[in-house]
Amino acid sequence: MRKFSILVPSALCLLLAAAPADALDVARFNALASQTVQELNAGNADIAALIARQEELVALGVEGCRELMASDPDAAEVMRLVIDGAETMKRMDLDEIEEAWHEGGVLAEHGIDFEELDHFGPVVSHMDSVVHPATAYILLKQYQKDRNRAHLHQVKEELSEVIEHISHL
Repeated sequence: MRKFSILVPSALCLLLAAAPADALDVARFNALASQTVQELNAGNADIAALIARQEELVALGVEGCRELMASDPDAAEVMRLVIDGAETMKRMDLDEIEEAWHEGGVLAEHGIDFEELDHFGPVVSHMDSVVHPATAYILLKQYQKDRNRAHLHQVKEELSEVIEHISHL
């Protein structure tokens, strides 16, 4: 009996260690994105805290992209572009990120046809887990400057869209 009580937990640890990692912590991502939307809907959001939360969402997305890149060679090129571009995305203006990432400009520069990718497949969903929070980050920074409430509305749209995308993972 003693051998059994030692072997079972050891075997379980080995199985869990060998199990593939989730490509994205969907539960954590959803919680943070949903919390942002709820706070914006309540109308009393701390914009600086929301900006920090978008940075955390981008980091979660990047980690998911790294894991997908490691597990799916067909996704590797797009995931590398997203990972390498994540910090740059946050420094873009809205027009730049729209053209470069939402419309696939960066992918096209590297010979990848954005329109050929499955809109709700793992590659686009992981890419969007970085692109949409980065866009929300830009919008919140812009809101700090001009207090245009339309930016807050667009933040909610960006996060609602990415929540839909990652629900397919």
